[in-house]
Amino acid sequence: MPNKSPFTWKPTDIVEVTNASPENILLELDSGSLRLDAGRSLRLTASALEQQQLTALVNQGKVKVQPYKLRK
Repeated sequence: MPNKSPFTWKPTDIVEVTNASPENILLELDSGSLRLDAGRSLRLTASALEQQQLTALVNQGKVKVQPYKLRK
C-alpha cells in the first residue's frame, strides 16, 4: 500500500495573512466572505492573493502576507 500524504493540500501553497490595520476587514473571497479582525492572522491558500481586494489591501499596507511555516 503506498504511503499517503497527511495533507489534502500542499503546505507550500499556504500563506499567513495578518491584518496590520486597526480596523476589522471583511474579505470577499471566491469561497465566500471572511472576516479578518484587527491584529489577527489567518491561513489561506496562496490563490487568495489573486483576489483584487486582497492585493489592494496588501499594497495599502493594511494586510501583511508571509509564507506559512508548518510546525513539525
